Amino acid sequence: MEEAIRAVVLSLTANLSMKDRYTGFLNIFAKITGNHACALLRYHDGAFVPVATFGLLPEAQELSFRPEQHPRLAAIIQSRTPVRFAANDPRPDPYDTVLLNDAGGRLGVHACVGCSLYNENTLFGILSADSLEPSAFDHIDDQVFQTFAALATVSLRYETYISTLERLAKHRELVTSELVNETLRRSNQALGESPAMQRLNREIDIVSKSELTVLLLGETGVGKEVVARVIHARSLRAGQPLVYVNCAALPESLAESELFGHVRGAFSGANSDRAGKFELAGGGTLFLDEVGELPLSIQAKLLRAVQFGEIQRLGSDKSHRADVRIIAATNRDLGVEVKEGRFRADLYHRLSVYPLHVPPLRERIDDIAVLAGYFLAQARARLGLEQVSLAPATVGLLNAYPWPGNVRELEHVILRAVLRASSVQGRSVMLEPGDLDITAESEKHAGDAPDKSAEMPLAQAVDDFQRQRILATLAEAGQNWSETARRLGMDRGNLHRLARRLGIK
Repeated sequence: MEEAIRAVVLSLTANLSMKDRYTGFLNIFAKITGNHACALLRYHDGAFVPVATFGLLPEAQELSFRPEQHPRLAAIIQSRTPVRFAANDPRPDPYDTVLLNDAGGRLGVHACVGCSLYNENTLFGILSADSLEPSAFDHIDDQVFQTFAALATVSLRYETYISTLERLAKHRELVTSELVNETLRRSNQALGESPAMQRLNREIDIVSKSELTVLLLGETGVGKEVVARVIHARSLRAGQPLVYVNCAALPESLAESELFGHVRGAFSGANSDRAGKFELAGGGTLFLDEVGELPLSIQAKLLRAVQFGEIQRLGSDKSHRADVRIIAATNRDLGVEVKEGRFRADLYHRLSVYPLHVPPLRERIDDIAVLAGYFLAQARARLGLEQVSLAPATVGLLNAYPWPGNVRELEHVILRAVLRASSVQGRSVMLEPGDLDITAESEKHAGDAPDKSAEMPLAQAVDDFQRQRILATLAEAGQNWSETARRLGMDRGNLHRLARRLGIK
């Protein structure tokens, strides 16, 4: 028996396909127990599916057996010990019609033993043996069947775990690849086409292929995270993870553990070792968003990681190498923060090796229509609409708005407008100025925002005033150009020509 067990273990661990390993296992099982036919079944989605068979016709591999339709299988899984069926047991055997040695097509009597394969309360399958001799298994102790069943259970269990891990790994690989590809596909569209963004795009191309640390500067909502993803997607680390950290959301008590990890027992509640964001980003890029919000106590530890590429888990005295590329972002003026003592000067200089300024939306009006079109497409897909477009007057209103919330505000304004308009217009939507909710917002922010008109050329200020006056009157007149011309005291033809020059039409 010991020799048989050794042979079984070698068979189940051989560098063969799963089917060949289990076929070898059943050959040994048949030899030891003297059965004419045996099968190893895996339990999956409420049915038993053959993993390997011995002494059965090839078509047996294509069958599946539901326990509610096969009373012998139902009896086997109700027991944790081998179940022996008498030769005259009236319950049909699942393999009666597929035995290789059954010349008549159906056996009248034979011996049958079945073992359920459980790990604790999880059912993995069934191991069964059949013989043409009614008393074939009478001299074999249950322990022999239980030993083979235990070996089969362990093998199936780990086969299942390995398959699950491989499936998850493949899924994550596909998701990562799809996200990177999506970023590459939409990078230029998401960034914009204005001269300012074209300059930024060229800078991104220059720095992406290097390993330099990048500091992204700009107001809230300008799209710093999008720029970080584009840099990663164009870098040599594109196939590795991009790990995002919102530094503003890290409590000081947990920030060190989140960034660098901890060992078991490092603090109350640390029941196991845990990797930090630096380790998770190994080989890839770590994006530190809102880095200006980090407390000074964490800045010193971050400096060591950035400067020397070394991290140390909380509670451990061992250092680890951190092979990561750092991209940091902030809406603060870190130079001022350094002077005020709220940010370390040495960390600031380490992070700002290659600073990139992401301009606000009001400084790149040419991008508004492009970005609005991109968000329209997103809204159409999310809301299940057939067609979504912008009326020319709507583009003019979007261009005239100061966008204090930048690209993020534009995205939300478009989504709200499409949602409102679709409730009235149905599945094909044309956004008119009245669908937007930015006129009131513009007035609300007017008192808070600096007076930009004092800084712009007179001709531009006049054009802006005329554009806003025409759009407001057009909205009040229900998009009726004749009525708008009457209210403005203008000839209709002159109004149309002026609207075209101002980009409203």
